[in-house]
Amino acid sequence: MAYRGDIPLEDIEVDFQVEPIERAGSIGFGVRELVTLKGDLSEAQRVRLQRASRYCPVGQALTKGSMEIEDEVQWRSGEITAISSAPRNLPELAGTLPVIQPGTVHGSCLLDTKEYDQDGVMQHEGEAKVYVETRNLTHTSRWTLMAGHSSPGLIPPPFPSTHAGWAASTVTTLSSLLPLTDELDLRDLQVEVGLNMSGGRDLSQTSAAEGRIVHRNAVRRVVAPGTPRSMPIETIQAALQRDPITIAYKEGGILLDEKVVIG
Repeated sequence: MAYRGDIPLEDIEVDFQVEPIERAGSIGFGVRELVTLKGDLSEAQRVRLQRASRYCPVGQALTKGSMEIEDEVQWRSGEITAISSAPRNLPELAGTLPVIQPGTVHGSCLLDTKEYDQDGVMQHEGEAKVYVETRNLTHTSRWTLMAGHSSPGLIPPPFPSTHAGWAASTVTTLSSLLPLTDELDLRDLQVEVGLNMSGGRDLSQTSAAEGRIVHRNAVRRVVAPGTPRSMPIETIQAALQRDPITIAYKEGGILLDEKVVIG
C-alpha cells in the first residue's frame, strides 16, 4: 500500500494483545491492536495506512466476517457429505473447549527482504518476523514465526499461515467435543482447508487501499473416524459451530481496540 501510494513509510511494527472472551455456547477471543508507523508521514497518509490495515485480507477475515465457508465430511468408511449452511436441530455436546490463553503478538518487518526487479520495481513486499507469547498460571510459552511476501517457496504468505491456525483450531475443537470411543480412534481425525484466492495480490492491495470488503470462499474438509452411523454429521456440525476461529471468520468482531500512531 505505501509503495503503490508513494507514501514515505520507512518501517512498521504491529502489536496485538489477545484476550479470552466468553461467547454463548463457546469460547472466543478479542484483540487490541497497536500499529506503529515510522517515517515523515502526514495525518492524511496515516489515515490511508490505517484504512489499509483494517482491510488487509487476514484482517478482513477476522474482523469483518468476510469468509464464506463450505464444509464437508469424509468418513473413514469412504462416504463424503456436504454440511448444510443452515443447521437445524443440532445435538448438545457434553465436551468442553480448552481455555484460550491471554498473550501478545509482536510483528516487525525485515526491510532488507524486499525484492525488486532489474528496473527497481518492487516484486515482493518482504518478510516479517512474528513473536508470540502466551501465559497461564504456571508458565509462559514463546514462539518465533516467519511470514510475508517473498520469492515462492521461502516462507508462507499471511493467509496460508492463518489457515494453518484455523485447521489446528478445528482439530482441537473436534477432539474436545466429539464423543470418541474405543471404536472411534482420534488418530483418524484430520482437517484440510483450502482458499479460493481469485484476484491475487493486486485485488487484495486494491481493496485494502479502497477500504472495500472482499468475500472469499474457503473449503474445509473434516476426515472423521467411523461411519455416518457411528459419527453422525449433525454431531460434527454441532462441534464445528463452536470453533473459535470459525466463529471469528463468520462473524468478525474480534477487534476490541485499535490505535495507529507515528513513532
